[in-house]
Amino acid sequence: MVVTNKGQQQSVTFTVDTDRCCGCKRCIRRCMENVWQWDQEKGHAYPKYPDECVLCLQCEMDCLNNVIDITPVQFLQVDPLEYSAGLLNANQEYGAGRQDLGSGMESGKQE
Repeated sequence: MVVTNKGQQQSVTFTVDTDRCCGCKRCIRRCMENVWQWDQEKGHAYPKYPDECVLCLQCEMDCLNNVIDITPVQFLQVDPLEYSAGLLNANQEYGAGRQDLGSGMESGKQE
């Protein structure tokens, strides 16, 4: 199972090898952000709240059979308020089109 999450500040891919999951639920107990939940029907853990992941990778390291692979895809540089308000265009690349304010000091001028 592969879950890709495009969040406000990062994009992350969660890969879970469901065939090798032994059902120990260590990933669920280890996660301090409550990202992981147990799927009773399918018998494996899955990232129910991937937006909450802080990339500590404790779930991946604590997994007995190494079935969890968390891969940061891209770190976004977006103003969270613009993202939440939907002010970014669908075609607009994150961070593109923003004005470069510089350092506030122009070369050659001294005060």
